[in-house]
Amino acid sequence: MQIPKKRNKSIFSVLSVLVLLSCNNATQNKTAGYKDFSLPDIPVVITDKQEAYKHVALNYWNDFNFADSMAYRQTTAQIFTGFLNTLQYVDLQTILQSMENMMKKAESDSNGYIRFTGICEQYLYGANSPYRSDDLYIPVLQSIINTNIIDSNYKTVAQYRLKMAMKNRTGNQAADFEYTLASGITRKLYDIKTEFVLLFINNPGCNACKEYIDRIQNSQLIRQLIKEKLLAVLAVYPDSDLDEWKKYQSQIPSDWINAFDKKLAIRNDEIYDLRAIPVLYLLDSNKKILLKDTFVESIEKYFTL
Repeated sequence: MQIPKKRNKSIFSVLSVLVLLSCNNATQNKTAGYKDFSLPDIPVVITDKQEAYKHVALNYWNDFNFADSMAYRQTTAQIFTGFLNTLQYVDLQTILQSMENMMKKAESDSNGYIRFTGICEQYLYGANSPYRSDDLYIPVLQSIINTNIIDSNYKTVAQYRLKMAMKNRTGNQAADFEYTLASGITRKLYDIKTEFVLLFINNPGCNACKEYIDRIQNSQLIRQLIKEKLLAVLAVYPDSDLDEWKKYQSQIPSDWINAFDKKLAIRNDEIYDLRAIPVLYLLDSNKKILLKDTFVESIEKYFTL
């Protein structure tokens, strides 16, 4: 049976707030934005809000012209972030299928495909992007590797990034490693016996690292978990300049585990992806990864849900 593509206004009004506004109204204001893009109509038979989100996510890119070079200079970034915001409201299977649908449609034009994967890189891989996510970037990398419309140079980079992205994935066990304290005592990540471990890979003098330290310290929730010995923070320096690390020790709170990687295994053996410092991982008592390459706000949210 063919489903009539009539807009369900009651459901769409909810989506218009959560999705269209996240696009900065690019889809509504066609003269100021990208004139050929609009969100998919929601079939009238869909009355459930969750199903409406799913329909939008799976069909989000139906009206986007990937071959239009002008679009990439105007509103594609806003449209893309609107898509990412939509994915927050659907299940994992829908997310993965939506990403696959997006990349298949992007293959309609080779030049457009290169431009679009650049936007994916900026938002899903970029060190400073709040949308950074290996789980979302993996389907993009797999598409680049498998497509026949671009040359091998792009594939080589994508293969390396995919190899790193597949390490320490959410839900998997974190890679174990040795760390050394200022006293010279060496222990392993898996030796830490608390309900949760916050792995904080950092560098002395790193402005972002200082910001993360301050945010963690200013979080009443995280501080309470540390006080109750439910959460241990392992701050690890992955490089070789120990003089700089020693000078920086006073910046690390006294109730954290402050250590360095004496064997330089984290960096040299690429145990963890260090494309951006600092790196935060939230682990459970068995060292299963709960949050990968995450943010302080996401950690707080995890403990309050």
